[in-house]
Amino acid sequence: MVTAVCWAIVRQDHAEQLAKLAVDEGGFGNYSDKVSKIRNRCMGTLRDMQGVKTVGIVEEMPENGLIKIAKPVGVIAALIPTTGPDATPPLKTLLALKGHNAIIIAAHPRTQKTT
Repeated sequence: MVTAVCWAIVRQDHAEQLAKLAVDEGGFGNYSDKVSKIRNRCMGTLRDMQGVKTVGIVEEMPENGLIKIAKPVGVIAALIPTTGPDATPPLKTLLALKGHNAIIIAAHPRTQKTT
């Protein structure tokens, strides 16, 4: 599911629409840089998370008789700044989903449509 969400965001038409909306609504940055930011942050995060265990048994240390078990924390609150309504919500969503958590995203009043 994490991969599907990432690819849905970085698709050419979606990334471009999101970048345009972020620049028009927030008034920060420029269109082409925002498209690159969206793609690079989402794809980089996806790459960094591949193969990382986030729930269940995440580490075993038989020599010490220890097993580390991770579990979801529940609901995560994510505040989105005016300067990052384009890549920040998808990035935080990827991280929450990877840990099997729910997420509530609170947009800044100036960039609610983009977020």
